[in-house]
Amino acid sequence: MINYKKAKDILIKSKIKIKDEIIDSSKSLNRINTLDIYSTVNYPAGTNAAFDGFAINSKETIKLNKKNIKEFKILKTISAGDNPKLNKIKKFQTIEIMTGALIPSFFDTIIPIEKIIFNKNKKYIQVNEKIKKNQHIKYAGYDYKKKELIIKKGKIIKQ
Repeated sequence: MINYKKAKDILIKSKIKIKDEIIDSSKSLNRINTLDIYSTVNYPAGTNAAFDGFAINSKETIKLNKKNIKEFKILKTISAGDNPKLNKIKKFQTIEIMTGALIPSFFDTIIPIEKIIFNKNKKYIQVNEKIKKNQHIKYAGYDYKKKELIIKKGKIIKQ
């Protein structure tokens, strides 16, 4: 039997050639990636809601406060997978929007459902403060953009 140091030296000097192979990603767990992998699409593909809530145009809230409350008319509900297209949108209108739903271009921020105050008949929401632009929105390519490196060559595939 050889000693540890000698065995280690033999292993370091040895070259093991393992050929690359193409396999299904479902079988890649704990294997080493041999190529840089780039995204072929933006993800998410479109600008969408990060939370359930109501989409508004933040510019319409600039002068709002506890003494100056404005009601926004609820036009419709948009869920993930729904067509977000809306016909003419007027000032002080809103849509209920679900997580993952595409956001119509007129709107630029979302008030989470937990912060919503409804009027008595629940056809309007009441806003009593300035709402910042871009709240609770995931823009197209937020997670990764088309042609962005997502798995680097030599990485062990985990999860």
